[in-house]
Amino acid sequence: MSQIYLLFPPSWTLTTGSAHLALPLLKGFLESKGVPTRTHDLNLEFANRLVARLPVATLQSACSEGSLEGMNKPYFQAEDEINRVTIGFDGEWNAQLGFSFSRFSHHSSRQVFESLDAESPFHQYFDERVIPELERENSRIVGICLASLYQLIPTFQLCKRLRQTGYEGFIVLGGNTVSRLLREMSIPPVFDLIDGLIPFQGEMPMHELYRVLREGGDFADVPSLIWRDNDGTIRQNTNHSEFILDEAAAPDYSDLPVGKYWGVNYLNVISARGCYWGKCNFCAIPYGWGENGFAGQRSAQRTYEDIVTLMERHSIRRFKFVDETLSPHFMRAFSKLIIDNDLKIEWEGYTRLERDWCDASFVDLVSKAGFRKGWFGLECLPSDKRVHLNKNDAADPLRLLELCSAANIKVHFFCLFGYPGTGKDEAENTVEFLLRNRDLIDTVDIFPWTYAKHTKVTGVERIERPGEDWALEYAHASLRADTLNSEEIAELASYWEEVVWAKAPRLLHPSYRMISPWSIE
Repeated sequence: MSQIYLLFPPSWTLTTGSAHLALPLLKGFLESKGVPTRTHDLNLEFANRLVARLPVATLQSACSEGSLEGMNKPYFQAEDEINRVTIGFDGEWNAQLGFSFSRFSHHSSRQVFESLDAESPFHQYFDERVIPELERENSRIVGICLASLYQLIPTFQLCKRLRQTGYEGFIVLGGNTVSRLLREMSIPPVFDLIDGLIPFQGEMPMHELYRVLREGGDFADVPSLIWRDNDGTIRQNTNHSEFILDEAAAPDYSDLPVGKYWGVNYLNVISARGCYWGKCNFCAIPYGWGENGFAGQRSAQRTYEDIVTLMERHSIRRFKFVDETLSPHFMRAFSKLIIDNDLKIEWEGYTRLERDWCDASFVDLVSKAGFRKGWFGLECLPSDKRVHLNKNDAADPLRLLELCSAANIKVHFFCLFGYPGTGKDEAENTVEFLLRNRDLIDTVDIFPWTYAKHTKVTGVERIERPGEDWALEYAHASLRADTLNSEEIAELASYWEEVVWAKAPRLLHPSYRMISPWSIE
């Protein structure tokens, strides 16, 4: 019997080739401390009840000519198959995002709780599969990771049904969504269904929570735990623990269906938690790792050992680093270990446009070590207005593209249009650059800038809609003549995205991303 049962709820993206990393990280750590732990990916399992996963051969065939029609066919056939089931519940499933109800918004706590008794596509699955499994295990702790707002409604629906069956253990929620909505989720209706919230890094709090429950200790001793005491007061503990990343075990995927995800399969890994720069004015992502935005770096040696361990366990040689950004310093050290030990792997990751990417020797080194794709935050083409984003990088995108192409490294550019101080000219110039160099670019994303929670931006006024207390992004009104409002930004990004769809659909298409950048045997 497991003492801790960790769940990844349904209604997350299906277009990923690996399980989300949070549960394997927690299981690896807890098992290394002697705590029997089980993990269960409800997201993939539920989707598999509705539609067969997209096989690699089908995706390869669809992408071989690069036409929009060809790439659309398998993707939308699968999405339509899911929606044939979910449409009866007054909602829609987007394969890249998850399921959403038409009449209930996950941006509103009130509407989330109103949805709990509504007919749901998840109820039968919870009642027939998930809850009986949890009853058999009867774990002391059920932990649920919320990586997306789309998982809020199914998570609370599951919690309510689990309580109704008489489960008396400790239900705790964590994950990026909890971290970013911690204050807003620390309310009585939440604690009527669950027992605790854990933000940011969960390893030490979960281990201490298990000890307190086993030995009859005080919840006040559990670092970072938000809980409700016997008087009904919701309390937030300080984080008084020290978590040294190099002392953590490798991620443990042993309970999860490795090799059974959509597209070409790989394993997610991580070296740094947070962003070593973490000062881009538009970005709230670092906050999900901790109030300071950075929670430490695992050494190249220990990360290399993680890779070797996972290769031996799962016979898989493709890895995606989900660090917010891989530093050139780490990439050099890691690459040298790969080369010195003649380890044959392929890997990709997110990284910044640092000077190192204009150095042919650096690019050749990481390529020789198996680095196959870099995901770069271009946002917009370098200009005197790009400085408003405070990226503080050394962007030379054409030089980067030329060097990466020569080294067989594929490139993704994230593009962000409409940040205050930038506008229509920057968007147009950026898209013209993308299309002019489409043969050197693998994929792109075009996003409209939205005012993110936990950021502060001058020149605009944030608009908080009544009742949307669980929103992570906001509309805004412009306070300056050179700044676009929310509607104008949305129209700008949509227009240029449609231009790219028409002229170079491969750059945007999810079907292609499920096979790129991997070598396929």
